[in-house]
Amino acid sequence: MIRYAIIGAGAVSDYHHVPGLRLDPRAELVAVCDPNESLLDQRGRDWDVSKVTTDFNAIASDPDVDAVVIATPNFTHKPIALACIEAGKHVMCEKPLGLSYEEAAEMARAAETAGVKHMTAFTYRFAPSMRCLHRLVHTGALGTVRHFRSQRFLDLPETSWGWRQYKKLAGAGDLYDMTIHRIDFAMDLLGPVQSVCGAVATFCPRDETKQGEPCDPSDVDDWSALIGRFTSGAVGVWEGSTVMKGHHNNGFGWEWAEVNGSEGSAVYRLTEPNTILFGKPGESLQTVPVPDDCLVIEGSPRDPSQGVPSTVFRYDLVYELTSAIIEDRPAIPGFDHGAAAQAVADAVLKSNETGQWVDVNVNT
Repeated sequence: MIRYAIIGAGAVSDYHHVPGLRLDPRAELVAVCDPNESLLDQRGRDWDVSKVTTDFNAIASDPDVDAVVIATPNFTHKPIALACIEAGKHVMCEKPLGLSYEEAAEMARAAETAGVKHMTAFTYRFAPSMRCLHRLVHTGALGTVRHFRSQRFLDLPETSWGWRQYKKLAGAGDLYDMTIHRIDFAMDLLGPVQSVCGAVATFCPRDETKQGEPCDPSDVDDWSALIGRFTSGAVGVWEGSTVMKGHHNNGFGWEWAEVNGSEGSAVYRLTEPNTILFGKPGESLQTVPVPDDCLVIEGSPRDPSQGVPSTVFRYDLVYELTSAIIEDRPAIPGFDHGAAAQAVADAVLKSNETGQWVDVNVNT
């Protein structure tokens, strides 16, 4: 039995990680940590966990904890992860790993040196349609892959994001929060990104809270875009924004990721994760069901016919880390993948500042 602690008891843990832990008979949630005492007490009751603390160091030093899931604000990821790694805990951390590529790379090196399993919570790699695209690309079904295209649009309120709207606490806005996911799965499909030309923009001041109280305005992006060249010779185009009106879709927003090859094209859509669009030369894109063995990762106890399709694939993240621990193999995606994606995102920020193409340098 792998004994887990959740550090950060907010919505992401409740939405993704705890349901995943509950499904896996090899895993047990034994402790919860959060600085918000009222939320901590509530989660202790809701999740039926008696060991609760506001001190992440207590989790790191707890001999009854084998692995941790870190779902805290971005600026806390590095100190929490390093403390847990030093104590020998296996670690899953939400993205972005740090406030910069340098922080993410430091976390990756520390985990490798300590010999613990490490995983970046890049959720969308586990979507059935994305797993299907990965198979099509890597089996050659699309021929020579030439192009990747991604759109991720959300229609969110223009009020304060709290800590997420300040660079010193979040690192960046939409770029680090949403586009970085698409950078990661693009590299999973097509390989490393060699260079980028990118831009970010801030349209909303976010100088009021939801309750109408004044706050310091945002200094991070709510729109990001980039053009990238892969080392393979393929090219890519990404765009993301949280202020795209009319793209609410019950909170799931709009997502389209397309791969074009010499022998066909395939499309992933978050709102239709159990199907893809597929088309061969001279044809139109048509809806095709995802193969059964792409609906869940191998061995997962999750029933893909149950629950909201755009939600339930996220439960497989914890299953992957637990499997990696038991099988003594790397967890995928690891901190190295998280650092690589952050290197691309940081190159976008540099390109925005300089107005030039920027080479992506990864050296974890």
